[in-house]
Amino acid sequence: MTTVAPLTTMATCYKLESEDIMMESREGVNKMSLAIPKFNIRDTKKRYSELNNIALKGIEVITFNANNENEMVSHIKTSYLDKLMSNLIFKPEIEFDEEIEIHTVSLPEIDLYGEGPTLEAAINNLLDSVLEFLTIYVDKIDMFSKVESEQKQLFLLKLLRYHGDRDSIKKVLGL
Repeated sequence: MTTVAPLTTMATCYKLESEDIMMESREGVNKMSLAIPKFNIRDTKKRYSELNNIALKGIEVITFNANNENEMVSHIKTSYLDKLMSNLIFKPEIEFDEEIEIHTVSLPEIDLYGEGPTLEAAINNLLDSVLEFLTIYVDKIDMFSKVESEQKQLFLLKLLRYHGDRDSIKKVLGL
């Protein structure tokens, strides 16, 4: 197991079945430190149930790859992620080209758009594009995770959380 901070005179511990997760705190202050428990993948597997319980209580738990400590994954309470995701707001842009009489609805956050002779048709075309792109994105995640910006990936993750439900996606897109 890896600990984030060395044990000091006053430490806050998270009790695991076989050992403690030590977290440093300021001397003389009864507050938990800002240290977050970190475990390599092997230790996370061994203690997953216990670490899951810590996350459910509101403490982020980080898992890292021992071969590359810069690659980390956070295990956090889903309701916290819901709250964080609620701050990602889509701002659809709606245009009408009078010359060709076509409506366009675009989502700059994920670089997709839909077109149609009516606004409703353009929105439906956009929703088709979003659902199709999400399918491709999941199928080719190894490639997309390397080429897309983190910002775009966050917006795509937000959409993936709606499990392809067209009405829910339409609502979260602000359409």
